[in-house]
Amino acid sequence: MRAGLAYDSDEARTLAASVAALAHAAAISESVTLAQATSAYPDWSRTRRAEESAVKIARDAAATLKGEIAARAQAIYRALPASKTSGLRLSVSIAFADDIASARRLGANAAGIAPLAAPSAYGEREDGGFGRVLTDDARVGLAALGYDGDAIDALALHIEGRRTLRDAPGVSLDALAAKGLTEPALAAIEEAAADAFNLRAAVHPLVIGPELCEEVLKLPPDVAAGKRGDLLMTLGFSEDEIAAAEAYCMGSADFTHASALAPAHAAVFATERAISPDARIALAAAVSPFARAALTLTLAGADIERRSLLLESAQAANASLITVQIEAPPITLTLAPIEEDSLPTPASSPVAAETKPNTAGETPPVHEGRRRLPERRKGYIQKSVVGGHKVYLHTGEYDDGELGEIFIDLHKEGAAFRSLMNNFAISISIGLQYGVPLEEYVDAFLFTRFEPAGEVKGNETIRHATSILDYIFRELAVSYLGRGDLAQVDPFDARGDGLNKRAIDAESAARLISRGFSRGASPDNLVMLRPKTAVENIRDRREAKIAPAKPAATGYRAEPCDACGHFTVEQTGVCAACGAKGEASGG
Repeated sequence: MRAGLAYDSDEARTLAASVAALAHAAAISESVTLAQATSAYPDWSRTRRAEESAVKIARDAAATLKGEIAARAQAIYRALPASKTSGLRLSVSIAFADDIASARRLGANAAGIAPLAAPSAYGEREDGGFGRVLTDDARVGLAALGYDGDAIDALALHIEGRRTLRDAPGVSLDALAAKGLTEPALAAIEEAAADAFNLRAAVHPLVIGPELCEEVLKLPPDVAAGKRGDLLMTLGFSEDEIAAAEAYCMGSADFTHASALAPAHAAVFATERAISPDARIALAAAVSPFARAALTLTLAGADIERRSLLLESAQAANASLITVQIEAPPITLTLAPIEEDSLPTPASSPVAAETKPNTAGETPPVHEGRRRLPERRKGYIQKSVVGGHKVYLHTGEYDDGELGEIFIDLHKEGAAFRSLMNNFAISISIGLQYGVPLEEYVDAFLFTRFEPAGEVKGNETIRHATSILDYIFRELAVSYLGRGDLAQVDPFDARGDGLNKRAIDAESAARLISRGFSRGASPDNLVMLRPKTAVENIRDRREAKIAPAKPAATGYRAEPCDACGHFTVEQTGVCAACGAKGEASGG
């Protein structure tokens, strides 16, 4: 490439053979000079004939080469003493090794006789950013072919890209603005495009903001969060438009579609994937009289069927090391449209029909994705000590009282264990918001055993736990599922709502309501009615939603109580708030 020659050409093979011949001739000459100055290697006589034969073959092969480098090699061969090859100090072996690491330490971009991967590479650009740059080898090759500075700069711009979507074909800033993107979103895209490796990374929901995607572009929450779908295609851009804009902004790996490059020179800057296995074998055969060569053959498509023939050709070319790589066929992923990529309805899901039959003739509720909690949510904080370790359990509830999130804070544990528990709580919260029943978590983590464990202090319902997880889900089961069987005291003495059977006065009721959550809207004369005998089960609440409607139960009278003034007079004439009795009216 630096000489302006195509890899698969007679001129390139002649140049490679000339370089190998010059290296071999110089090494042989140096070995003879050392032998004359000191002495020949003592055991050299054992391989004398083989060495003389190798030198003769190399000398004869070099005589057929043309060019300045070949002429220098021929002159060195002629200067060797006649029949004195046995007087060598060192045995000579030239090798073109496929060692890219060593090649890079020497400043080369390719190793041995392997072609360059591409005329581009990733590195630091002139503007200080990181991305594709035109390699020095390609620049030298362009200059050797007669391209001036302006033409080389134009080709470098084709490789490195303009790093902006302004006036880009297909996906431009104007086209994005027409789709509804705001000025801050366009500015964020421009900033991301300066160092992005592809266009989809620059025009991404996390770059322009999930709120804009959801509120302005009206995308589903999971698409707006970047968890599903392709934003560019969702906005209506085609693959051709995306590819054209990406080449304009981020550049191209090769000179394909580069108008500044003459078509006749395209083979000079061909990428490694475009070099056929036959061309590599031919180059190995050209240097074989002078040097050993390591050969790497990447087979794809029809070349895989010719694997045996190619290996025979490589062996005939005297390749010392042959590596065969099979390229996997490309995989095409087809994304389903957003409106089709949704959860199945109960009518189309046989599993749902078997597990939850619709006896009421109505469609049972189905969680459509993630059910997020309100921004201002209620819940409680339970402080306890499990086996001498403080544990703070924070809960968050939906408006209907169903559990939606938990947080776990520890006191004495190390940072790693605290972080693990925090992320565990986040995973449980996400599962709850996607519709995983709390019962499943309780059954999975109840009675797990690991330290810290033992006596529980600070919780009136639970007195002993086999682990922190056992304590947490035992507490949640008692508080939200009405699982009195998991409580270790009388569930009527320590109820999940914080009330026992004796605490039914107004003071206890006010204690259960957060003044901060209600922003002071709870009245001072709040009265707690006599509670039910057990905590309502969340499962009963779900079943009640789909159960047939029942006639309304007998409620309170329309007139207030004569004693306390509350509208809590039952049809029996007894006030549920103060207990005063009166005569029942016919209503």
